[in-house]
Amino acid sequence: MRILHYFLGFPPYRTGGLTKYAFDLMQAQYSQNHKVIALWPGQMGILFKKTAIKKRKNVNGIENYEIINPLPVPLDEGIIEFDEYMKSCGLEVYIEFLEKLNLNVIHIHTLMGLHKEFLEVANALKIRIIFTSHDYFGLCPKVTLYRYGVQCEDDHGCKDCIQCNNLALSIKKIQLMQSPIYRILKNSFFIKYLRIQHRKEFFTNEVIPLMEIHETDAIDIASNYRILRSYYIKMLSCVDLIHFNSILTESVYQKYFIPKKSRVMTITHKGITDNRKVNEWKPGEILKITCLAPAKPFKGFLILKQALDDLWDSGQHNFELKLFGPVPDIASYMRVQEEGYQYDQLSSIMAETDVLVALSIWYETFGFTVLEAISYGVPVIVSDHVGAKDIIGDGGIVVKAGSKDELKKEILSLTPDKLKKLRLAIQKDSKIKTWQQFLNENNSLYLGLL
Repeated sequence: MRILHYFLGFPPYRTGGLTKYAFDLMQAQYSQNHKVIALWPGQMGILFKKTAIKKRKNVNGIENYEIINPLPVPLDEGIIEFDEYMKSCGLEVYIEFLEKLNLNVIHIHTLMGLHKEFLEVANALKIRIIFTSHDYFGLCPKVTLYRYGVQCEDDHGCKDCIQCNNLALSIKKIQLMQSPIYRILKNSFFIKYLRIQHRKEFFTNEVIPLMEIHETDAIDIASNYRILRSYYIKMLSCVDLIHFNSILTESVYQKYFIPKKSRVMTITHKGITDNRKVNEWKPGEILKITCLAPAKPFKGFLILKQALDDLWDSGQHNFELKLFGPVPDIASYMRVQEEGYQYDQLSSIMAETDVLVALSIWYETFGFTVLEAISYGVPVIVSDHVGAKDIIGDGGIVVKAGSKDELKKEILSLTPDKLKKLRLAIQKDSKIKTWQQFLNENNSLYLGLL
């Protein structure tokens, strides 16, 4: 097949789960002798504004194309300059590009930076389009549908978007971040320091300060956010099939629109193998709890800490919590590895784990740490806002997101007998999806067989 992937760009310029997922998939498809092409949003000109597509050096055999003067890429910083994100460009640039490639399928991993005209041309040329739902951009300018410590269940006709996006980056800053010089300097000490300082308080429970806005102006701004969401929904309506990686993600999208066609298909990554028989588990005197997520409120850290603080203060001291990364308030029951962990350490981490917790407050579209734990035969406690709850079966426990009392109850229930029962259920019933199985399923999506 001739496959085009649209994503944010290659490492090290772009990082994160979306980038890794798309790049791993492209490399695997190339190794299967498919023709693989990558397209990504590049530099934005200050004087020269015409959209163009430039061929860049191939990456691991993957043809590499940069869009010059794409739409802005806000990442998860929010949007305040609405018109800049809905600008039209001529159809000709995309007609020439897509006709030349003679594609079988286009796989889109994000709408950021992409002109609606690209999708319209692909539709006119009858090229099949698949979209994978990595996050909620298009429905939410901040990507996560999360604000002030809670999930955004009702944005009150986008009025809440005004405050939520109040500190969004200006177009000038985004132009800088999409510039060739930023790609070079991104990992320099100074730029890294600035980026860390900026992100430190990005996900807090505090309400962002808001300048006073007249009610009439607020109504107009909220209307602009609704228009922006409608624009992205029109883009998604051009897609032939949306690949949801969990039932949870599908349910969130369906609150806003009904796709032309969709499939729920759980995901994996190339590092996942069936390791359930690697480690021989024996219960100890102390319950060993592991959390691989960062110690941030949106990942459920505050709820976890409150629950364990309550247990500790009540005299229950027969547990420890292992964390990997910086922790703002270290308790006596915590064992913290501030520098994080490397993937090759995962086996030893899981060997020293009785239960893994993934307690996101936001709607996490999947959650690879849950799959990784199951692949080692380790039981999990997940919140009902974690998409990977689809795969745990009887080998895990689902708790209500944000419920401290429910979490405490389930932790107290983890006797050696119950842990053994959970582990036996994982050994017996859990199906560990291999990378090859996922690739076959993904190809079936491309061919319209699923």
